[in-house]
Amino acid sequence: MHDRRVAEQIAEVIRLCEDTDGLLIANREGVVEFQRVFVDNLWKSGETVGLHIFELYPELDEESSTIVQALKTGKATYNVLQDINNRRGERVLLESTTIPIVVDGRVACVVDSSKFHSIDQRIIRGKGGISTLDRIITQDPAMLALKDRVRDVAQLDSSVLIYGETGTGKELVAESLHSEGRRSGRPFVSQNCAAIPSNLLESIFFGTEKGSYTGALTRKGLLEEADGGTLFLDEINSMETGLQAKLLKVLEEKKVRRRGGSRDIPFDVRIVAAVNEEPARLIKEHRLREDLYYRLGVVRITLPPLRKRVGDIPLLIRYFIDQYNRKMKRQVHGISDQALRRLERYSWPGNVRELQNVVEGAFASARSELLLLDHMEDALDRETEESRQPVSGEEPLAEGFSLNKAVEQYEKELLRKAMAQSASISQAARLLGLSRQNLKYKLQKYDL
Repeated sequence: MHDRRVAEQIAEVIRLCEDTDGLLIANREGVVEFQRVFVDNLWKSGETVGLHIFELYPELDEESSTIVQALKTGKATYNVLQDINNRRGERVLLESTTIPIVVDGRVACVVDSSKFHSIDQRIIRGKGGISTLDRIITQDPAMLALKDRVRDVAQLDSSVLIYGETGTGKELVAESLHSEGRRSGRPFVSQNCAAIPSNLLESIFFGTEKGSYTGALTRKGLLEEADGGTLFLDEINSMETGLQAKLLKVLEEKKVRRRGGSRDIPFDVRIVAAVNEEPARLIKEHRLREDLYYRLGVVRITLPPLRKRVGDIPLLIRYFIDQYNRKMKRQVHGISDQALRRLERYSWPGNVRELQNVVEGAFASARSELLLLDHMEDALDRETEESRQPVSGEEPLAEGFSLNKAVEQYEKELLRKAMAQSASISQAARLLGLSRQNLKYKLQKYDL
């Protein structure tokens, strides 16, 4: 009878928490008895069974663990954000709802439902692992001039704002500004502002003190981590304008106070920020504060899209072929003339990053010494420059054409791309402009 009542309550909680990335059930001792994950970027399903919650997350203690607190108090907590390291030393961001299962006034177990968020952050200390200007592959005159400018700007300490479409190499330029300058031996910290939920971004930026909110641990913020070095903030416009104002104040005062802290901490950081939309448009649409724009954009660098440096395409292809030959132990000697002509006509909405992905995908199909058009046709977007020309009304649709099937195929492709680019369902949902629940439904519908 007792077991049945426990099972019924667990089933009801799981039903209510279906919009989740992972489920975990811990017994009265805090040991995991059941675990299931829907995305495998954090744990594999069943991997944690038999481990105590403190073994999974060594940083936690009785006060900061929502699971242990639920076992002790019998009270549920909802949507608690935790920025912690797991047993593998990986930094993870969890948004957890923790519900105790109570039978006859006693906690039998705890059900923990979590959403996994990508932090999309890198911290590089010292000179190793950082890109230099040599990584910018080009023979285009405008790009060569840009490399010279980056080399000159690197010697300054001014803030830099980089504008460029997705995939044009904004982070590569940011790393080069760091590696070529006097701060090269100090930390380089990179943070994609779009990857962090708005309600946690402030803690990520400014740091936290243990106990400042449920589940909070003492942790340095980005500005402390980057002290003496460079802080690269990608997609700065995705930050809420209220937080943009707080960031501006902190940058002007050059000191930060951790969330829940009582003292100001000075810092010395060079800021490099990036946007993937025109700054003037962002300001007009109130997505980027004008005062922050002028504070960050003391020096402004604009990266051209790949379609405006077509002459670099053969050079970049050669570079990527050499790269993947070494990585995959292959001997591809080049690309066919037909394939090259097609790539040179293509509009490259994803820019250099998309070109790299196309070359890598072609390697998976290639069985000859040359990359052929057949090896990459499916990877190219149908919107080539040729296909953008108006379609003649005299050209009929093929017999048997199905609009529904065509739409479904396109939707499936977009879903695959979003999941491949994302570290969690939440991030993919934001990328597609869908709710998490709607995205999960579509993934199940297409068996993706």
